[in-house]
Amino acid sequence: MVVNQLSSSVMQELRILLEHMNVCALALEEISKQEQKAIHILDSDRIMLLADRRVDAHQKLGQLEAECHALLKQQNIPSDMTLEMVIDMYGGAEARDLQAIRRKLYNRVLSVDKGTQETRLRLLAAYSVTSTILQSLGLTQSNNTYNRSGAK
Repeated sequence: MVVNQLSSSVMQELRILLEHMNVCALALEEISKQEQKAIHILDSDRIMLLADRRVDAHQKLGQLEAECHALLKQQNIPSDMTLEMVIDMYGGAEARDLQAIRRKLYNRVLSVDKGTQETRLRLLAAYSVTSTILQSLGLTQSNNTYNRSGAK
């Protein structure tokens, strides 16, 4: 099977998309760090602001991923091919650099996922502690997980 290299303009567009995705993932890493600090001091305003920033960054990352898929589809590249395979098969002289960018992005996304899981656990713990304190002070009512008196 003869594999043709993608045009330099397509490769440049792919590079730009990957670099922008990397910037989004880097922003998500930073947001995660800031969220953990805000959770530690129970700064709810900051937590909410950072949650909004997280959503925006995730949306931008998703948009860039969709653009990457669309670019590859325009080049008649099968949708079941991984980006790693596409770069190896069609990247030509730029394959090595693109693979390095792709690997950096992949590792960063893994780091973001891990940070997101840690943040989720910290938020749940902070909520639990705060709820318990407020309940013990009589400032909120206890939330039951089910109603013992039967259906209403």
